Amino acid sequence: MVNWAGLAGILACVGGIFAGRLYKGTDLPLPYPAIVPVGRYHPDKLPSFGPLEGPYATNEKLKNATKLFEGQIHGSESVALARDGSLWMLDKYGYVWRAPEDGKGSYALEKEPLAQLGPGRPLGFDFDKQGNLIVCNSGSGLVMLEKDSKKVVLLTSRVSADDPLDPDSTIDYINDVVAASDGIIYFTDSVQGIMPRRNAYGFWDTMEAYMLTLFQGEPSGRLLSYNPATRKTHVVAQEFWFANGVALSKDEDFIAVVETNTQTVHKVWLTGAKAGQKEVLISKMPGFLDGITTSSTGTFWVAVVVPKMDLVRYLSNKVVRFVVAWLPQEVKPPVPEWGAVVEVHPDGRALQALYDSDGTHVQRISAVTEAGDRLYFGNLAGDYVSFIQKPAETCEQT
Repeated sequence: MVNWAGLAGILACVGGIFAGRLYKGTDLPLPYPAIVPVGRYHPDKLPSFGPLEGPYATNEKLKNATKLFEGQIHGSESVALARDGSLWMLDKYGYVWRAPEDGKGSYALEKEPLAQLGPGRPLGFDFDKQGNLIVCNSGSGLVMLEKDSKKVVLLTSRVSADDPLDPDSTIDYINDVVAASDGIIYFTDSVQGIMPRRNAYGFWDTMEAYMLTLFQGEPSGRLLSYNPATRKTHVVAQEFWFANGVALSKDEDFIAVVETNTQTVHKVWLTGAKAGQKEVLISKMPGFLDGITTSSTGTFWVAVVVPKMDLVRYLSNKVVRFVVAWLPQEVKPPVPEWGAVVEVHPDGRALQALYDSDGTHVQRISAVTEAGDRLYFGNLAGDYVSFIQKPAETCEQT
């Protein structure tokens, strides 16, 4: 009979060695406690994927995408458009890049970055009403790049001490952000207790932290808000298994929150009799979800960063989760390449999907930004961003 406790102990030591090797050369000898991936698990939260049929039927529409700044922009999760029409991108080293538009639909990347955001890994970002850039700088907190001075200001890194939910708790894995018309800033904290750390390559490794979250299985993600007027940080909703993208409905009566590891988008009501309540907007999507944004017609664009993987069927096995979580990157199971985004109606219907089904042109799209007649795509793992002309079908949705 296998002594699972003894085996787990041996694997803990091996895992620690591998982890230390991955982070060699940093000021952090071990990135996380070795016990993390064998923590609590919630079987009712197991991944559940939808089939590639109906609105999810495979096509190759993303193979027509135009790549921008290939080899120059490394790991910009999203793309933001400023009021002057320029594209803004944040690379994995924390640099802020701008590309002015020439009036003919083309862009030229400026030779030098506008700013460096300091420690952390920039993920989601959005402009507020004043034109300041609000950034989820994971590992640091919610920061603001001031419009005129280009000064970097830390807005919050923990929940307010007087908040009724999780008072004074730290914000460990800040991920995506959206600014409402009333000035309130909504953002996600993907998981509590697992924080991205700087790796040997000089950037903060959110992917390693994400994988530990996947294998831990604890739904500790949160939706939070920050009020610039009061400087208070409030927990709006809890218990997401990796809270990721956020987007406001067109009328701002609810906010859509991506739960990456269950292929689900939730809606959290902000107004009316249901204010504060959480319900499922859409589930059983065809892969692991990342960013979400609101279109000009009020639909949502959801980035499906990775397709279904067979490995997830073993997530209920604690030993398998531990072993895979601490394998060195070189021998971990490969992640399939593809590019995919899905348009979702605010009533929860999937409307259409756009693919590069084998990822040979664009892959691992992490966010979609609609602007005019284009969809711009961020790419957390790549060295470019991209865009396509908005499909005609999206203009007809109501």
